[in-house]
Amino acid sequence: MTSGEFRKRQLVTSIYLPSLLITAAEGALLPILPVSAVVFGFSLAEASIVTTVLMVSTMVFEVPASWLNSKIGERQAMITSTVLGFAMTLLAFFHLGYPALVLSALGFGAAHSLFGLARHSLLAEIVPEQHRPKSMSLLGGMFRGGLAIGPVLGSAFIVLYGFEFGYLAAAILCLASGASIMLAPKGRLKVTPSGQNGNVWKVARREAPKLATLGVASAIISAGRTIRLIGLPLLAIQLGIPPGETSFIFGLTGFIDFALFYLSGIIMDRYGKFWSSVPTLLALGTTYLFSFLVTDVFTFWILAAVTALANALSAGINMILGADLAPPGSRSEFLAAFRMLTSGGVALAPAMITVLTASVGLASALAATGLLNFVGAFLFWKYLPIYAPDYKAPDSEKPALED
Repeated sequence: MTSGEFRKRQLVTSIYLPSLLITAAEGALLPILPVSAVVFGFSLAEASIVTTVLMVSTMVFEVPASWLNSKIGERQAMITSTVLGFAMTLLAFFHLGYPALVLSALGFGAAHSLFGLARHSLLAEIVPEQHRPKSMSLLGGMFRGGLAIGPVLGSAFIVLYGFEFGYLAAAILCLASGASIMLAPKGRLKVTPSGQNGNVWKVARREAPKLATLGVASAIISAGRTIRLIGLPLLAIQLGIPPGETSFIFGLTGFIDFALFYLSGIIMDRYGKFWSSVPTLLALGTTYLFSFLVTDVFTFWILAAVTALANALSAGINMILGADLAPPGSRSEFLAAFRMLTSGGVALAPAMITVLTASVGLASALAATGLLNFVGAFLFWKYLPIYAPDYKAPDSEKPALED
């Protein structure tokens, strides 16, 4: 699709609304999965396994998702993922026991992976390069909106009808996401087929320099964001901040994150990806490194606000990078490898915090992750100009990219 033909409103019912709804389903699901395990009589450690299974399956299923995506196409893959998500949340709704709950988490992780890869591949194809910053940051806003809406809707169903109906809320959201895609004009989702037939490893080997540099940097930024959601609540507990006050702080600073997400697209559009990615990692790294200075509620407020602002500053950066780096003819396969790295960052962050906190304490654990963020900032600084330079020329003047 050329720049003159493209309008962001074309993506509302085909991409943005389905993404908002499927992310809201995830938001409704995540808080109640471990609670269900406890209801079945399992320990907190066993309950945490359920959430871990969902995160890990999202990473592991990227390769099968690429194969399926290449066989049936992006639009059909997105619809299939919503049906799978509906089935898995419905399985959890019937409360059939712990094994069924783990299977539900495993299946929903697979659905999340398939939907995310198909959507990413689709956007890489249909959104012209010069429109990607604002289009992708808007998609980042849909993620944030969905994760805010989902728990609220889920809790409303729980209060009105009972605990298990939180899963029904997630199931309804999955169906609504699929319906939005099916009702969108098919022409808006018409793309050229991938030519590698799901051969992720072949493409990953060929594109290893990109993945080993900017792919790793993207994994680090994903880990840095996740650590914010895990390490800061632990710090609040250590400081003795009441749970209600902690929730209020995260809610208000989360609003900052949501309210400013489009700022990322404006910055990248005007100044380039460097000014979104590097400042984000430097801000996260600095706050984590000096988190030992946080000794009371006031300084915790500052820490939470700075990390929320940093998160907003990088909305959509990984989506844009994946699209910019993906070679024509094998975009789905490359994005599967790229997303394995970013999903790996999300999945490994909790383990990193847990292991380091147990061995050296929370302050040292956060400081160590802060140093890791500086490594990511260096990789972006060094390799963005080489592998993902910012858009300069009109589409008609761009040289064809080699496969």
